[in-house]
Amino acid sequence: MMLRRYTVSDSAILSIAIMRRILRIVLFPLTLAFPFSAYSEPATLDVPMDSGQLQKMVIDYNRRIAVNPDDADAYLKRGEAHFKLQEFDKAIEDFSAAIRRNDRLDDAYFGRGMALGRRGQITEGIADLSVYLQRHPDSSLAYTKRGVRYIWIGDLENAEKDLKRAIALDARNAEAHDDLGVILAQRADYAAAISHFQSTLNTDPSYQKAYHNLAMVYYITGENQKALSSVDRGLKLIFESRDSMLLKAAILESLGRHGEAKTAREEAEFMPEGNRRERAAVQ
Repeated sequence: MMLRRYTVSDSAILSIAIMRRILRIVLFPLTLAFPFSAYSEPATLDVPMDSGQLQKMVIDYNRRIAVNPDDADAYLKRGEAHFKLQEFDKAIEDFSAAIRRNDRLDDAYFGRGMALGRRGQITEGIADLSVYLQRHPDSSLAYTKRGVRYIWIGDLENAEKDLKRAIALDARNAEAHDDLGVILAQRADYAAAISHFQSTLNTDPSYQKAYHNLAMVYYITGENQKALSSVDRGLKLIFESRDSMLLKAAILESLGRHGEAKTAREEAEFMPEGNRRERAAVQ
C-alpha cells in the first residue's frame, strides 16, 4: 500500500509565462523522500510525513491538552502536525495558543509565521518570522522563509537581502540559492541566476525545481539543448510536474521537434496543477 505524503514546500519557480513577457513566480509543493520524525523542529516543519502518523499525533496531543490545558508545548506540536496536514487555520490557532501560554516559545512564532503566509496573511507572517529572527539572528532557514514571503508580496529588495543573508549564514542552503536565482533571472542577470541554480544542485541533486529554473534560463537565452537536458533531469525526479512538462514542450518546439512537443503538451494536460496557494505574481 502506498502511503500518502503531504508536503508544503515554499520555494519559487520560474514560469513559462516569462517567455510571454509576463514575469511571474510559481511556488508549488514538492514530494521528496524525507525521513519521518515523530517531532518537528523549525528546520523540519515543511518536511512531509505520512498523514496517518500525523493524525495519530493530533489525537495524542488532544489527550495531552485535555489533561493539561496550559501545556504550551503540546499546542506547539499539535500546530506543527496541523501545518503538515495543510490545516493552516487550525495550525494558526494552536501556535497562537502556545504563544499565549509561553511567549518565549520561539518555534511557535516560526510556525505561525509559516502558516499565516499559507493563508494569505503574508505581512502578518513576516512579522512573526521577524520575531523569530530577532531571537535567532543566525537562522539561515528563517531568513530563507521570510525572503520567500517577501517574494510573494513583490518586495524583491527585502527578499534579496534575506536570501543573501541566508546564504552568508549557510553557503549550502539549497533553497536560498534557488530562490535568489529566481530574483536574478527576473532581472535578466542570467549568468548569476545560473550560478545560484547550479549551487542548489551541487548541494542537493534531488532539488527538482532548480532543474526547472535552470532549464528556463537556458531556454530564455537560446541554449535549448542545455535547457532540454536540464528539464528532463527534473522530470526524472518528479514526472508529474505540469510546469516542467509545458516548458519541455516549448523547448522541443524551439528545436523543431514538433511531434514530441505536441505529445508533451498532451501529457501536461492530465497533470495536476501546483497548489495555487503557493503562487505569487510579479508584474
